[in-house]
Amino acid sequence: MINVLPGNIANLIAAGEVVNRPASALKELLENSIDAGADNISVMVEDSGRTAIRVVDNGSGMSPEDAKLCFERHATSKISTAEDLESIVTYGFRGEALASIAAVSRVTLRTRREEDEVGFEVRCSESKITYAEPASTPKGCSIEIRDLFYNTPARRKFLKSDAAELRHLVQEFSRVVIVNPSIAFTFIHNGKTLYNLRPVANEKQRIVDFGGASLSKELVDIEVETSMVKIKGFVGAPAEARKLQANQYFFVNGRYFRSPYLHKAVCKPYEHLLKDGCTPSYFIFFEVDPSAVDVNIHPAKTEVKFEDEPMIFEILSVTVRKALGQNAFTPSLDFDQVPSVEFPSMTKDTPRYTAPPKIDYDPLFDPFEMERRMPADIPVHIPQDTPAADNNAIVFGSNYIAVPAGEGLMVVDVRRARERILYEEYFPLLAERHPVTEQSLYPMSIDLSPEDHELVLDNADLFARLGFDLRDLGQNSIVIYGLPSGMDTGGGGVEEAVSMIIEDIRQGKIGDDAARDAATLAHSVAFGDGKSVNQAGAQLLVRQLMDCRQPETAPSGGRTFTILTEEDLEKRL
Repeated sequence: MINVLPGNIANLIAAGEVVNRPASALKELLENSIDAGADNISVMVEDSGRTAIRVVDNGSGMSPEDAKLCFERHATSKISTAEDLESIVTYGFRGEALASIAAVSRVTLRTRREEDEVGFEVRCSESKITYAEPASTPKGCSIEIRDLFYNTPARRKFLKSDAAELRHLVQEFSRVVIVNPSIAFTFIHNGKTLYNLRPVANEKQRIVDFGGASLSKELVDIEVETSMVKIKGFVGAPAEARKLQANQYFFVNGRYFRSPYLHKAVCKPYEHLLKDGCTPSYFIFFEVDPSAVDVNIHPAKTEVKFEDEPMIFEILSVTVRKALGQNAFTPSLDFDQVPSVEFPSMTKDTPRYTAPPKIDYDPLFDPFEMERRMPADIPVHIPQDTPAADNNAIVFGSNYIAVPAGEGLMVVDVRRARERILYEEYFPLLAERHPVTEQSLYPMSIDLSPEDHELVLDNADLFARLGFDLRDLGQNSIVIYGLPSGMDTGGGGVEEAVSMIIEDIRQGKIGDDAARDAATLAHSVAFGDGKSVNQAGAQLLVRQLMDCRQPETAPSGGRTFTILTEEDLEKRL
C-alpha cells in the first residue's frame, strides 16, 4: 500500500540530502549570509558543531513575514521561473536549507532590516515554528543551531571525532572565505578564536592570511582568457608539493566545486616534477557564462557540469604547464620511471636499431606486506660485490649517490635510503615504546594553522611516543625542544615532517601499529629534511643501507637503489 509521507518525515528525508554533518549546516548558513550582502560574518561553534553552531552577519536581514516563511520547504528568493535555473549566480537557491536544518535541530533566528525599528525572533524545531515575536536585535541576521540530530540519534551516532568534525567545519569555512576576500570573517571554537580574517583586496592575500605566510612564496600565478572561459589563480611550486591535499580548490563564478576530471588537468603538467606521493596545491578560479555551467546536479551543489569540459580541460592544463615552464621548473630523476631522453626518430627498420631499455618491476609489490612480516628473517637479493665502505662515492644532484659495484654502477636514492635506515632504527624502539628523543640545542617554534594547532595538542601523547618533545606556545604555535633521532633541524625539515605527520593522523595512518608508525615516521623524517650529503656522509649512508635487513626498498615503497650495468650503458650511448 502506498502512503503519502507526513511533512515532518518528508523533511527528515530531505534533510539527509542537505545536512549530513555540522559542516554542511555551516555551509548553508554562510552562503545565506553572503547572499544577504553581509561584509562581516562571525561563526561560533561549540563541541565541533554537536552542541551549537551560530552564524551572525550584518547583511540585509528579513522582514517578520520572511523570517517565518524561510523555514518552509522550497521557500527561496532566488528562483521564480524555470528560466532562472539557467543563470544562477547566487549560492543557495533550492529553498531547502533552513527547512532541512530545522528538521534535525533546534533553531533560533533573530533578524532586522535597516528600515525596521524592531527586529524579529523565530524559534523552530522538528519543522515547526514554536515561537515568533518581535525582538531587539542588530541589523542583519543571527541564526543559532543547537543539538544537531537530537531527534535522529542514528545519524548523530555516525558523526566522527570532534577533531574530524572540526576539520570538516574549517574546510567548509575555507571554501567560502577564500573566494570572498572583501568580507571579514571570524571563526571561534569553544571560545577560542581560530581565524580572524580582515577584508583584503584580492584572493592571494586572503589565501596567505588563511593558510599562512609560507604559502606566499610557493604560489605561482596562472591566468588565461578565452571566449569560453576565464581562468586565473595560483598553483604550487613543485618543490613545495606535499602529501597534504587540503590546499586544492576550484571555484566557478564564486562557487566552490569538486572535479576529479579537472584535478587531472592540473596534475598532468607536474609529471616527473614531484616527490613520491605528493600532489600540488592549487587555488583556481573559473569565470564562465552562467548558462554554460550547470550547478544543480548535486544536493550539496559541490559538483558542476561545464558545457564543454574537454576543451576547458585542455585550456587549464596548457595554462598550468605554461606557468611552470615560465618559472623554470625542471624534472628530477625518478627511479620508478624510465628516463625520457630525446633520440632521433627510429624504427625497427632503421639500421643499428636498439630497443629502449626496460625496468623490471613487480606490479603486485605491496610495501606494507613486507612490513607486516618484519622483523622475521627474510632473504633478499643483494647485488654481487656490494660496494665496500672504502669505495669512492660520487654525490650528484641533491638526492643521488653513485658508487662502483661489481655488476656496474650503483645509484642510490638518498631519501629512500635514509627512510629504510631510519625505519630499522625506529621499529624496535616504537615496538617497545622507547622512542629516542634528541634534545635540540636551540628550541624552535613552528607556526600552524588553527586547525593543525588544535590537532597537534589533541595528539600530544602520540607525538611524544614518536620522539617529539613539544609544548604549546599559544597563538597557534608550538615550540619543539626535542626531535626523533636522525631528524635534521635545518632547511625547514622539521616543519615539513610535522606537517606530514599531521596529515597521517588525519587519515588514520599512524598511532595504532608500531611497524606502520615506524614507517610513517621514517618517511616523514627522510623526506622532510631535504638535506644533501657530502662524500664521507655518502659512503656512510651506503654502508648503513647495505647493513639493513631489507636494503632494496623503502618502507613506503620504491627502490632505494638501482644498478646500471655495462649493457645498460651501451644501450644508452
